[in-house]
Amino acid sequence: MPPIQVTSASPSATTSLLQCATELETTGQLPAAMSAFRAAALCSGFPEGRLAFAGFLVRHEEFSAAAAEYRQFLAELRDGESRADSTRLVAVATHNLAAICRQTGESELAATLQQHSLKNQLESGDAATPEDLAGCAADAIHRGDYSLAENLLLRSLHEETAAGNRAGIAADCGNLAIVAGLRGDQAVGVRFLGRAFQIHRELADDLAAGTDLVNLAELFRTAGRLTLAERCLNRARQCFEKASAPKSLRKAQSRLSELKPFLEVRKRDPLLN
Repeated sequence: MPPIQVTSASPSATTSLLQCATELETTGQLPAAMSAFRAAALCSGFPEGRLAFAGFLVRHEEFSAAAAEYRQFLAELRDGESRADSTRLVAVATHNLAAICRQTGESELAATLQQHSLKNQLESGDAATPEDLAGCAADAIHRGDYSLAENLLLRSLHEETAAGNRAGIAADCGNLAIVAGLRGDQAVGVRFLGRAFQIHRELADDLAAGTDLVNLAELFRTAGRLTLAERCLNRARQCFEKASAPKSLRKAQSRLSELKPFLEVRKRDPLLN
């Protein structure tokens, strides 16, 4: 079948497509949502449609396809007419590419892309965004520089709180919990993750909520609270199933399988050992 040729669409038409796609995704009609997002992405003269489609792919863990969309988005910005917000859009797409690289284990490439994102943001005359601060913090965590990571995340959290960006607040709390757990402070980590999970659940972000639960399970497992860890993982599976996130679902199932032998030992009568 020959490729579909899409002609220019007005911004209002593309915006309507994106609104429709978002509603379809929210109601769980994912194949229809994907078609609507893809149609928006193919509308020439409106590269934000491709950015939105890439975001949809990330939310459902289609990381390779999402990375390709971000690269195409950057190419369209480079080859298209000059726009006042081009530098900001380049920074956003590059930041998102870096986030995908972290998900796929390409840590060095992620750090390089994150620095490019930050450079583009600064060259536009703006300060570093909370997203860039959080991205740099993630790279610092990978390097083992937990003090720097915590400082960057607290700065990001302050800015997200001032802006009222609840999704950003939840993401920063989740990352601060990871830093706390790596430092051995499970109690602080549990508090941060509790806040992150509550916000993600209120935002109906099932993928992020499930990820919070997986991280909570790890903190509980480390603290020896295995029954709580099991409950978190079972609930995480439900979140990932609802989010159509197969990679995270397999991860939660794997963690449950690793945990079950230890739970079985606890159920046995110690006098029979």
